[in-house]
Amino acid sequence: MSAPDPDPAKRPLLFPDPVIEFYMAKIDRPALREQLQRTPEERLHWLEEKMKSEQPAEDSSAREEPPPWPARKSKIDMGVDPAWFAEARAVPLLVPDPVIEAYLEDVDRGLIRQALELSVTERFERFHRLMKSAYELRRACAEAPA
Repeated sequence: MSAPDPDPAKRPLLFPDPVIEFYMAKIDRPALREQLQRTPEERLHWLEEKMKSEQPAEDSSAREEPPPWPARKSKIDMGVDPAWFAEARAVPLLVPDPVIEAYLEDVDRGLIRQALELSVTERFERFHRLMKSAYELRRACAEAPA
C-alpha cells in the first residue's frame, strides 16, 4: 500500500477545470493552513488587526470626493481576453465536444463584436427594420400569383 499524497490539492484532476486551475495556482497554502489552526475568535482578531494596519490614517482635510453621478463605465474591449481566460486556454480539455467544434466553425465573432458595440436603442431599431422587412416579404409572397 502506498503512502497517501500529503497535499490533495497537488493531485491531478480527472477533468481539469481551467478556472479552478487558475485560482489554485494563486492560493497561499501555508497561510491557509496557518489560519485553519486558529479558532474562529483568533481568526476574527487577526482580521481586525490586519484591517487596522492596512487602513490609512484618516485626515479630515484629504477626503476623497465621490465620483459624479452616474459613474461612467469604460468601454469593454471585446478583442482582449481576460487573464484567467488566456491562462485557461493553456489547459487542454480531455475530450473536445464535436458538436461545439462544428458550431464554432460557423460563428462570426466579428459580427458579434459589432452588435455588442451598438447601443440598446440601435439594436431595437435594427430589430424593427428586420421585422418590417419580414412582414413585407410575407405580404409580397401572399400577394404573388400562384
